[in-house]
Amino acid sequence: MKPRIRPAFYIDVSKEELWLLEHAGTEVADRWHEALWNTMEFLENHPFIGRERPDLKHRDIRSWRIKHFERWLIFYSVHDDVIVFYRVVPGMTNLFELRFY
Repeated sequence: MKPRIRPAFYIDVSKEELWLLEHAGTEVADRWHEALWNTMEFLENHPFIGRERPDLKHRDIRSWRIKHFERWLIFYSVHDDVIVFYRVVPGMTNLFELRFY
């Protein structure tokens, strides 16, 4: 699968890394970052493993947790040979307020 990463995903990554740096330190932030990219690579190879999310406004959204950092959810969709990564947020986020663009 060819990955496509939406701008909001990058913004989420920056916010979460900053939060981790401030609250958990550099080592944890670095491990989170590496775990995120490893999980994305896993999803590129197994795109339909994620949970379908018909409860969300946007069609065809799936979610999957970051390995070893299960508090965070990756939201993505699969279209032909492309996997689109929309958001990465803490699971306690109000998911009904999220925008997928």
